[in-house]
Amino acid sequence: MPCLKTHIQREYTSYLYGALPLCVVLAHEDSRPWYLEHYVQLHSEYSPSSGEQPHLDFADSFGYQRVLECQTLDWTAVAEAGPSVIDLIRDRISAGHHGTVFVDDDHLRGREFVRLHEYLVFGYDDERREIAVVGFGGRPRIFRELRFSYDDFTTAFRQAKAAVDEGRSDVRYPVQLLRPRPLAHSFSPARLAQALQNYLSGTPGEDHDTGTWWSTPTGQAPDPTDLEIYAGTRTYDHLAHHLAQVKNGTAALDYRRFHLLSEHKGMILRRITHLADSCALHQPLTGTLRAYRDLDHQVREFRLRLLFLPPAESAHEATLGMDFLERVRETETRLLEQTLRITGFM
Repeated sequence: MPCLKTHIQREYTSYLYGALPLCVVLAHEDSRPWYLEHYVQLHSEYSPSSGEQPHLDFADSFGYQRVLECQTLDWTAVAEAGPSVIDLIRDRISAGHHGTVFVDDDHLRGREFVRLHEYLVFGYDDERREIAVVGFGGRPRIFRELRFSYDDFTTAFRQAKAAVDEGRSDVRYPVQLLRPRPLAHSFSPARLAQALQNYLSGTPGEDHDTGTWWSTPTGQAPDPTDLEIYAGTRTYDHLAHHLAQVKNGTAALDYRRFHLLSEHKGMILRRITHLADSCALHQPLTGTLRAYRDLDHQVREFRLRLLFLPPAESAHEATLGMDFLERVRETETRLLEQTLRITGFM
């Protein structure tokens, strides 16, 4: 069975558009130094007039394009590649490309609705007529390797196309091909320290991209005049605002934001641990790392409470959550400043 080297990472799974490419990035040692210098900065947007809740993500969730060659294909290009999407998958995997493919996820899960989601395809088996993908699935439903038959995946792709044709989805480019770029990159403690400083100061990340690769708008609408764009620790203000609306009953709790916040703390912990090791300062930073590890644990426990929160307790938990977020921000700021001072970057 032809399979490409793939690392099923679970460090960042909040949004598939950023999570799936990391499974390609982290499969290659040459890309890891770049990875450890990134995924520090947070970015949030909120427009009170839009009626939508604040959106939170890593500033460089699309930054993988610096270490992966990326090519997007529209529906016509996929159709021209062969009678079914499987022909394209087999051809591109043989040429060393992973493929992120949008399909009707509900069909693959045996549900009657049509909902488009992407999977990362990395292998195929002609004998069993199956493809190997990365996505959410199984019991428990976690990020993992899954297998789908050629027929099921082809049907799911066709139903996704039908949803687009009927105006029920705006996915115009259903496939993104990914292949590692040749890299000559070594880890730089100074670059990581700068990223941490930018996070503390709220300096926007240079890799932030508000666009998408799968949908190109027909006309570029101007940003709302009341659009708020925050970076770094300022993003806590948007999270607190969301919890305030949950408290007063004007919004339902959106768990995804806090899942990502928890993933961010885990990412930061791994990076400052790596920074301490790279600077041979693990011993002087022992207490700081221990305290940040405890902070990471607290945020993870908060996330889990929200995940299993009964609706009737939302207002009470939101009240506690606002105070908790402020303590997290204060503690995190102090610990990261300590890290930068001890390593000589502040």
